[in-house]
Amino acid sequence: MKKSRLKATTLRTAMIVSIFIIIGLSTAGFYYAQDQLGKFATEVNNTAPKSTVDSTDTKAIKQLKDDIANHQAAADKANGIVASSQNYQSQVTQDLNKYASSAGVSIEDYNFAPVTDATKSLASISGLQSNSATITLKSPAPFTNLMQFIKAVESNLPKMQLTSINLSSSTNSGNSVSVEPITIGIYTR
Repeated sequence: MKKSRLKATTLRTAMIVSIFIIIGLSTAGFYYAQDQLGKFATEVNNTAPKSTVDSTDTKAIKQLKDDIANHQAAADKANGIVASSQNYQSQVTQDLNKYASSAGVSIEDYNFAPVTDATKSLASISGLQSNSATITLKSPAPFTNLMQFIKAVESNLPKMQLTSINLSSSTNSGNSVSVEPITIGIYTR
């Protein structure tokens, strides 16, 4: 078997062809990269004006943050207007006990029930449910103490509203009244 030897002219021709191929590929790669960079530059130029924040935008954002911080108490109070449907019974019981003790009346019994047609005097509000609690106060009760208790219930957060109360004058004292069970409407979400 005869070995073919590489001649200098063949080697020179192969080297020249490979150099032209490398130059051609480099030129094509350069133009491709330049085209991609041009597209990216155009995209950045189109996006940059939209993302520029001037000092008035910064001031407006800071003012908005300050307003939110200043009105946090109102937001917390608004969240407290309506009781959660999971824990409203314990919250109502705790609140009513506190109001009764501060007003000088005694609560003997609680009865929580869903709102029926008879107790449906609560206004229908979208997204809220109406529940009721019937409480029995120790009777007779001093009228002024009962009025303090009623005022505390009506101004409570979460919102409670007396829907039924029956009073009659007590024969024991001129200032005391006999109180039948009181129905209180409770808004829950």
